[in-house]
Amino acid sequence: MNYVIKKLAPADYQQARELFHFYQVDDGVQEPVTPTNEYLQRMLQKDDFHVIVALHDNVVVGGVTGYELEMYKESVREMFLYEIATEPAHKRNGIGRALIEALKKICREKGMKEMYVGAMADNAPAINFYTNTGGKEEAVAWFVYDID
Repeated sequence: MNYVIKKLAPADYQQARELFHFYQVDDGVQEPVTPTNEYLQRMLQKDDFHVIVALHDNVVVGGVTGYELEMYKESVREMFLYEIATEPAHKRNGIGRALIEALKKICREKGMKEMYVGAMADNAPAINFYTNTGGKEEAVAWFVYDID
C-alpha cells in the first residue's frame, strides 16, 4: 500500500479532526470530544505543536502529535511525542516508523537533540515499538494529578 506522510497546516483542520477522533476511539473514550474548526486551526498554526498524519487514498490512517518544550537550564528545546497511533488495518506497514522519522526530522531541522515519549510499563507493544524505532528505555515513574 502507498502512504503519504504529511505535516498538517491550519487549512488541514479536517484531517486533524479525523486523527484526534481516532486517538480517542483507539483509547476507548466512550464520548469523544469534537473540537471546533477555529480551535483546530489555532492549534495547527502553533510553531511548537506538530501534527503529522499518514494518508492512504487521502484518508487519515495514522498520525503522531508532538509538543516542543523549552528547557529552563539552557536555551534548548526538546520534543515530547504526545500521541501516536495507526488504524488497525494499516498496522505493520511501516507507518509508525515513518511518523517517528518525520517527527525526528522536525527535531533535526530545529536543532533539537532529544525527543521523548511515555509508555505504560505493562504496554509491551508500545515498548517494543519505541525500542525498535531507536528509543532507549529509561526507568522513570510518571505521576498524574487529577485537578478538580
